[in-house]
Amino acid sequence: MKAKRALPLAFRIAAIYAMLVAATLLVVAGLALQFTRAQVTGQVDNYLRGAVQAFRGNVPDAVSKDVAAGTPLVDALRGRWTGWLSQTHFASDQGVLVVIRPNQTILSGGLGLIGITDHSQQDRILTGDTTSWFTVPGAKGSSIRMLRVPIRVGAPNGPAAATLIVGAYQSSVVNRNVTRLLKSIALASGIGLAFATVLGLFAVRRTLGPLETMSREVETIQETDDLSKRVGGRGPLDEVGRLAEGFDRMLGRLQEAFLSQRRFLSDASHELRTPMTVVRGQLELLAMDVESLAGRRSMSIAVEELDRMGRIVEDLLLLARLDEGMLLAKESVEVELVVGEALLRGMLMGPGEVTVQVPPGLTVLADADRLLQVLTNLVTNAVRHGGNAPINVSARRVMGDSVEIDVADRGPGISAEDLPHVFERLYRGSKARSQAPGGAGLGLAIASSLVRAMDGTIGVESMVGLGTTFTVTLPAAEPIVPKTSPSSKRRRSAPVEAGR
Repeated sequence: MKAKRALPLAFRIAAIYAMLVAATLLVVAGLALQFTRAQVTGQVDNYLRGAVQAFRGNVPDAVSKDVAAGTPLVDALRGRWTGWLSQTHFASDQGVLVVIRPNQTILSGGLGLIGITDHSQQDRILTGDTTSWFTVPGAKGSSIRMLRVPIRVGAPNGPAAATLIVGAYQSSVVNRNVTRLLKSIALASGIGLAFATVLGLFAVRRTLGPLETMSREVETIQETDDLSKRVGGRGPLDEVGRLAEGFDRMLGRLQEAFLSQRRFLSDASHELRTPMTVVRGQLELLAMDVESLAGRRSMSIAVEELDRMGRIVEDLLLLARLDEGMLLAKESVEVELVVGEALLRGMLMGPGEVTVQVPPGLTVLADADRLLQVLTNLVTNAVRHGGNAPINVSARRVMGDSVEIDVADRGPGISAEDLPHVFERLYRGSKARSQAPGGAGLGLAIASSLVRAMDGTIGVESMVGLGTTFTVTLPAAEPIVPKTSPSSKRRRSAPVEAGR
């Protein structure tokens, strides 16, 4: 199964980098919010202390003078408090209370401040005699920050004449400042994240540029089978540079091994041709002097085996020449004629049902003799391994100026373990190895090399029990203009009919 293509490595690294930056910004934003809350809370406390100091600096001394002049304490406190309150500004979420002793007379400025839901907590705050801080739940889920301070009139160490309570809805103040901070942080974080992502992507792509170039060159080497190319030597000697040098060394060893294999294949094929020809000639001479039927039969078997070995040697020699860059002819070839000739040759091994679907006038750019060799090999292979199953040969022009030729049979098929290796040299499937030797495993390898030499491709699809389909794809050519002479008409072969 073909692996799903993933996103480029540069984008994945940049995405990880962006996520790390975003996580860092979230942590920084969270800490900033906590610090802001603490800072705002401190500002509220400082404001409440300032209000107490302002009250203490004005009201108690003035009340003492009024009391000394004969004004009752309650009236003096109420009058001075009212005057001080008119000169002091409190926001809607802030307020002040004065509780006059001993009858607990309450003078309020900003009654909306006291929205305490717990009455026992309210009584404890109003009746206490010590300086204390309180944070109590208020109305609508808010909290109230309160400072209670005793007010002494006259002697500094005398009993408290009243209690001053100032407070503010802490949540309102905090939320207002936190909202401003959140907007600022969100805007700054968005700009910073976008800038960091773009900068990170640029830096990562620049860093991984040599690796991307190396990947493209490796794909080119794989597609062209050109082991003489190298991928390193153009960048710094970092991790990627050392990887490229190591890959080049491996390519050099592979190239040397393949060249050695090709030289051996070519030399061995050349060297074997002459002694085999001599041996065959000598066997034929000896067969003339053998009078017994058994002897002549043995000689005939030996000659047949030599012929078989000779065909293997010729196949090996052809593969060696193709590896060395053997040039093939490139001309317009009519597919219908080649398919007909291939069927005539391939079906000699045994009759069978054949269906041909090749449109007239369909042409490819190929070597006619070598294309005939490829198709004959595929038809022969279908007859030999198809078990007399029906065979279908079809051709069609596809998009991209190419022609596909299919040779399909409905035979037993090729097992999944053998399918990836069918075009390998000297490979014979598990079923073929268990049977009597009928081939050397070179036919499909030669077909693959010939198709590549004609700038085409060959592929196979097979399922056990359903059959096998070989597909040859070659460049399309301009249709051949038929000659009008009678001799040329006689040379044109008739198409092969279905049901052979």
